[in-house]
Amino acid sequence: MREEENIGCGHEHEAHEHELRPAGVVERAAAMASAMGDIRRLRLLELLFDGRHCVSELAEEMGDSMSAISQRLKILHGARLVSRERDGKHVYYSLSDDHVRTIIGQLFLHSAE
Repeated sequence: MREEENIGCGHEHEAHEHELRPAGVVERAAAMASAMGDIRRLRLLELLFDGRHCVSELAEEMGDSMSAISQRLKILHGARLVSRERDGKHVYYSLSDDHVRTIIGQLFLHSAE
């Protein structure tokens, strides 16, 4: 590191403390953000915002293969953004909970400003 890169801004700062969240919490949050960072997975979350869907419905609405949709849903499920429930031969996906619904809603609201 060069000498000038190690120099502060020259402003005297007030002392303050941070209570850092546990590493596991930050890691899970990063996994969620990463899962939402793909436009095709985010589009799935947008569709699920309106209610539960089975894989075939999502594939039809997105114009993609069921295999591709399943892979994206697997990532979203692993990041705890979607939940799944089996009803006979069908597996239905929905947003995991109201926290996820709020995050997705706020994300789209903020991006529309």
